[in-house]
Amino acid sequence: MERFKLPLLIVVVAILILFTTTQVFANMFSFFSKEDFVLSAPVEGRLLFDEQPVAGKKVFRRLNYGDEYIDEVTTSSDGRFSFPKKVIKTSKPSNMFDNESVIQHIYTLDENAKEVTIWAVRLFPYEHKDTLTKYLSNLICDIANEPETFDIAAKDNKQHTFAVFTTCKL
Repeated sequence: MERFKLPLLIVVVAILILFTTTQVFANMFSFFSKEDFVLSAPVEGRLLFDEQPVAGKKVFRRLNYGDEYIDEVTTSSDGRFSFPKKVIKTSKPSNMFDNESVIQHIYTLDENAKEVTIWAVRLFPYEHKDTLTKYLSNLICDIANEPETFDIAAKDNKQHTFAVFTTCKL
């Protein structure tokens, strides 16, 4: 029994050192290393109703990726609105067990405080996410129209499409 004590003690100490050194553990399993992750490219748009600018209307951007992030802006006199690029620090993309998608939802509220969708899409974190950037940079959205679903082909893989639900001209 005595001859097993020292090797057992060495193994226990080695395991404790390995798993209590956060950086080693984080690098091995990528659970704790956080990196910048882009939830949304910048958004530039114009809100219309029957082709007329809607001034002074609140527009919201809700982004979901585990947590929910909501931004709010008010349209200018010519109906323009914009949201900055949204970047978060997270360990999720490097986590091999994470398979969550990013949900982008841009909307306004009607007179009954009911959401009126301007733009909605579900993205998987590394799936051709730059494809939609050009659309988000020039949204012309007429909320008098019912939203439609458009299939947009990924710019570097035409077989992959994004289903975008929107009132905007694409």
